[in-house]
Amino acid sequence: MRKSYTVRPLSSPNPVTGKSSTSTPCVRVRLGKKGITTPRFDAVVDSGCPYCLFHADFAKVLKIDLESGVSAPIRGVHGGGTDTYFHKVKIYVESDWVIDVFAGFVKKFNFAGLLGRNGFFDNFQVRFDHSGKEPEFEITRIQRQN
Repeated sequence: MRKSYTVRPLSSPNPVTGKSSTSTPCVRVRLGKKGITTPRFDAVVDSGCPYCLFHADFAKVLKIDLESGVSAPIRGVHGGGTDTYFHKVKIYVESDWVIDVFAGFVKKFNFAGLLGRNGFFDNFQVRFDHSGKEPEFEITRIQRQN
């Protein structure tokens, strides 16, 4: 599947580039657990993120007892040492794929979701292409022998 980056307006022009919008590699996903699913939302494909991380509000929708999960402080774009609670969930990627992952849920999070190396990149081959006028990316499901 080949996709263009998602373009979002900025509240003020970027002081470095002067651009009034930003482009991000996003896919449409929804989360599921025990027959409950979230609405679809954009999740950022992030090769720098070690895990699949989502805002804690999605755990509420899935009726997950957030703090009953495996707790680990995660550092990075969402701040220093924020507690993250990991639970097994299904991620429905676009309309083609379903993967089972151990995903983290974060209370104070600046994103709806980040798709990281453990969970996403070990299930998909991802190729980023910035050679054209507009950046694109391609994802392909990795087929593994059982």
